[in-house]
Amino acid sequence: MKSLLTLVSLLAAVSTSISAPSPVHGRTIEDINVIPTRVLQRAISPKFFETLRISPIQGQIVVRAHLVGTKLFGARVVQSDLGGAYDSVALERAKELRVWRHYKLDSQNPMTPVLLHLLIYKIADGTLALSFANLAGTGDEQLDYFGCAKLAVLKSDSTWTEIKGPSTLHNKGLMVRSTGLKSNREAIYLLERIPGAK
Repeated sequence: MKSLLTLVSLLAAVSTSISAPSPVHGRTIEDINVIPTRVLQRAISPKFFETLRISPIQGQIVVRAHLVGTKLFGARVVQSDLGGAYDSVALERAKELRVWRHYKLDSQNPMTPVLLHLLIYKIADGTLALSFANLAGTGDEQLDYFGCAKLAVLKSDSTWTEIKGPSTLHNKGLMVRSTGLKSNREAIYLLERIPGAK
């Protein structure tokens, strides 16, 4: 009898875990505060900005990795949602990401921690996935970001269709700089040649 009760309790716990709603379900991107509105506004086309700003999120997946050069290494899912259905998508986005320009005045660390966020939305055409990344080291929340978030729609035939961002940013990778670089002559010289960096 005791064994039966233990089994029932275990099954109930597993069932509750599987059916538990996402902690971000129904909240908006402003509610969960993972990307400043000013960054999102210039990272996607104006057509989608207002829509995503107020649209309820279905789920969130977070990948942690280290930036070495322009690529991410050691990517692993640190927050899984929706039963892990989109974990592979988040890892693929991390693999594809390039941080072409990374200017920080106060860091000599060759391996910078990075978080890649994948937000899932339900829309009329299917499922929308929005991904973007941010550096996750001490003080990195103060950095300025220039680049394009990635938007794609999962159609009923299980294929992803990418939605292109602003033409000046699409497929240009991500550039990150310290706010204080504006007073650094060498950095200004470098940044003057980067579209959208001013």
